[in-house]
Amino acid sequence: MKTNRNQLLQELKTSIMRGDTEGTAHLIEQGLKNNLSSEEIMDHVLIPVSKRIAEKFRGSDFYIPDVLFAVRPIKTGLAVLKELSANTVRHPHKVVVATVAGDIHDIGKNLVAIFLQVNGYPVIDLGVDVPAEQIIQAVEEHQPAVIALSSLLTTTMGEMAKVIEMLEKNRLRRSVKVIVGGGPVSENFAEFIGADGYSPHAPDIINLVNKLI
Repeated sequence: MKTNRNQLLQELKTSIMRGDTEGTAHLIEQGLKNNLSSEEIMDHVLIPVSKRIAEKFRGSDFYIPDVLFAVRPIKTGLAVLKELSANTVRHPHKVVVATVAGDIHDIGKNLVAIFLQVNGYPVIDLGVDVPAEQIIQAVEEHQPAVIALSSLLTTTMGEMAKVIEMLEKNRLRRSVKVIVGGGPVSENFAEFIGADGYSPHAPDIINLVNKLI
């Protein structure tokens, strides 16, 4: 059985790297039916493959066809895993995710949202090109434990600092953690603007959020 499990995990990796969305969904369904846990699929396939793809295309335009081709089966796999995993632990802590104002890139943000959801976190996804004012409104309305901000353009990175400034102005900063990520974002930048954390890859968001709350 162990050999079959390992073979299934390897076939799943190959399917994702080939961009086979339908095959990825089928193999995840087959794995869950054969007693593979969602944690095994995440830890041994989806997370390492996501990191490999992120490193390959880091710094590239996230709308180029090759990146879309590579990410699509991962998003599909995560969605299937979320739908079929019955034992997902629910966390009481909400997470707001958004791509900041002026930036319409959504792949990294979408992956972060799905990884959080698969791991049991309630996610409020505000979308892309989100003004700081709207993020503040979401904090007041939903009272999340964490805000995850994404930016892929250097020209919009300042919006992350603006969100933190507005949280402080509205006396909300102590009630919520702010984490940032995206192609041009670095740990030094996160520290400079006063963010609580930085995640270079979407899968790393889980450990970071767990640590912060």
